[in-house]
This record gives sequence, C-alpha cells and structure tokens, in this order.
Amino acid sequence: MRNLRTFCAVAEHGGFLGAQAMLGMSQPAISAHIKDLEVGLGFSLCRRGRGGFALTEKGKDVYAHAKDMLSGIEDCEARLGALRQVLTGHLRVGLVDSEADNPDLPVHRAIRRFFSREQEVRLSLEVGTPEALAKALQTGEVHVAIGPFPNRQPNIDYSPIYAEEHALFCGRDHPLFMRPAAEITTAMLSPYPMTVRPYLQRAELSALQDAHVTASVSNMEAQAILIRSGCFLGFLPVHFARKWLSDGQMRRIDLPGLGWRSQFHIAQRVQPEPTGIARLFVRDVKQELIPHQV
Repeated sequence: MRNLRTFCAVAEHGGFLGAQAMLGMSQPAISAHIKDLEVGLGFSLCRRGRGGFALTEKGKDVYAHAKDMLSGIEDCEARLGALRQVLTGHLRVGLVDSEADNPDLPVHRAIRRFFSREQEVRLSLEVGTPEALAKALQTGEVHVAIGPFPNRQPNIDYSPIYAEEHALFCGRDHPLFMRPAAEITTAMLSPYPMTVRPYLQRAELSALQDAHVTASVSNMEAQAILIRSGCFLGFLPVHFARKWLSDGQMRRIDLPGLGWRSQFHIAQRVQPEPTGIARLFVRDVKQELIPHQV
C-alpha cells in the first residue's frame, strides 16, 4: 500500500523531486518504493532520465486504478472512524495563493476549529491557481477548494463565502508614482504596460477597456514582483498589497470604477459524495466566516 501511495505522489508531483517534500522521504527511498512496485507488477511505471519524468501508458492506468482504490480506503477509514466516534481519514484542502495574511479569510481558524475535536486525521494543504484547484477537485486530488472560480465546472458544488477587494497599483519607480492624484485620469493609464492574471483577466480588463497588456502571470507573488519593478501597472488584492503600500514601495491608483471584488467560493465535488470530514471542514470554514461575510 505504501508503494502505491508513493507512486501516486510521484505521479501527481511530476517526479521524485516534486514528491520529496510531500512524502518526507529522500529520493533514493522514493526510488526504492517505485522499483519494488514495478518488480511486483512486472512492468515499468515511469520513465526518468535526461528527458524528464513521464508515466508509461501502463503507469497511467495503474495511477487511475490506484487513486480509485485509495479513495475507497479513505472513505472506509472515515466510516469506521464514525463508528468509533473519532474523526479519521485524509483531508486534502486546496487554496489559492497569498491568502495567509488575509484577515477576512481566516482559514487558519477553521483549521484550528476542525482539529480541536478528537481526531486521527491526516491533512494535506495545497496551494494552486483556480484552474488547477478545479481540476484537482474533479480528479479527487483535493476534497475541498477555496478560491475564486470564474469558470464553473460540472459536478462541483460552489458556496459563496467572501468577496475580495482588488485595486490597481504601481511601483515606486513607475512614472505615475509621484504624479499628483488630481492629475491622474483613467484615459491616461492606457499607454502604460499592464500585467494581468489570465484566470482573472476578464475582471481586470473590464475596469480598463483600453489596457496595454504586455505581461501575464500565474499568481499574485509574480504580479507583485512585476508591479514593484516600476515597469507595469497591475491589480492586486488590497490586503495583499498593504505591506508594500505601508513602506512606500507601491501606490494605489484610486479612480472611480477601477476597483472590483472577486467572489470566493468553497467548492467540493458532488459525486462521489464528499466524506464526512470534508463536509465538517466546509462547515467549520463557513462558521468562521460568518462575521466576515460580505
């Protein structure tokens, strides 16, 4: 069973190196588990070498079957735990990046509430883009995901929990940084290069119809780096930009119609039915967010 779990982790993280931190194992130990599994099955599961890591066709089939089997085992663990009146199983949660400092999205308090109960639960917390989290929900790689999901997927239940405020910012070395606020108009922003996040591009560009987009990023850390370079304008969540505003590295371009709000949801797969621990965690998140609802 451990060999199968190790193989699934390697497949999901694109190789031995990526799976190392999640498994808490050395690469030689991971390699030994994969080799033992291949010997037991009688065929190769993956190719590794200078060309990179890739699953063989049989490896892809084994991964799919193993995920189904491990999911069934986790469900069985949860049901047996319910009979013992102890929470058991593996809870896998996904979250969009750069939310650790968000006072209006206290996921850490929901985790504390969840683990205050008598439990024997293993927790995995993954950070990813909304697209990656939606895919992980569909495949069962995560049980619960929190973030903005502009593109709805079938078989996923979305519950609104919070709306995140976004604003336009420039860096200290940008030509607009020292410009008096009274002199800045929406029309004068168009010539300046702008960076966008593809998964929020529609919302960002609706605020600036003639935006000069010359860069794109996959996450907010990258967005902040480009803005701080002074070469780009870009939108960021207000809570995330606060630290750079306070030390004078960024300036908010505060014009009517530029700000917008990103609706966050807590999402889980409809079928197969979520485990009891997943449903309980969703309830804990919602209870922690009641005072923070928008």
